[in-house]
Amino acid sequence: MNKLLTLKLETLKEFQDKYPTSHVGGSIGLLLRGVNLLRDLTKSDLDITIDEFDFDQIDLLDYEQRSDASDFDYAIKKIVEVNWYVKIDIRISPEPSFDIITFEGVNYNVSKYIDIIYWKTKYANKGIAKHLNDLEVIRTGTRTPEPIETNDYDLPF
Repeated sequence: MNKLLTLKLETLKEFQDKYPTSHVGGSIGLLLRGVNLLRDLTKSDLDITIDEFDFDQIDLLDYEQRSDASDFDYAIKKIVEVNWYVKIDIRISPEPSFDIITFEGVNYNVSKYIDIIYWKTKYANKGIAKHLNDLEVIRTGTRTPEPIETNDYDLPF
C-alpha cells in the first residue's frame, strides 16, 4: 500500500478513535470491505457518517474547514505532512448501523455495504464517471480502460 493511502487510513483511525460512532463509506469503505475497485484510491476522500459532530471540537492546528461539502455537512482537510492532506467529507445523520471491519490488523467502523452502494448509485445516476465505473467493477470485476486523451499533435497522420 502506498504512503498516501496509509496516511488516509491512519487519519481515519485517529478520527474514529475520537468519534467512535463515526463510520466510513465510499471507496475507502469498499476497500476496507475487501472490494477492489481496480483504481488508484490515493485521491479518494474519507466519506464519514456520524450521528453528531461539532467542527469547533477539531484541533484547528491540524484541520481546515473547506467550503465544497456538496451532499456532506462538512468538508475538512487534515494536514498530514507538508504539502499532503487528507480530505474528509462528513455527513451528519443518525445512521448508527455499521460493521467493525479488521483490515491489516486494525479495526475500522465501516458503513453497511448496502449504504455505500446506495450513494455510489446516486452519484452514478448523476453521470459521475468514477462512480459509474466503480459500479461496473463491482458488477463485472473488470474496469473499462479510461480513454486516452489526445490532441492534434499526438495523431500519427
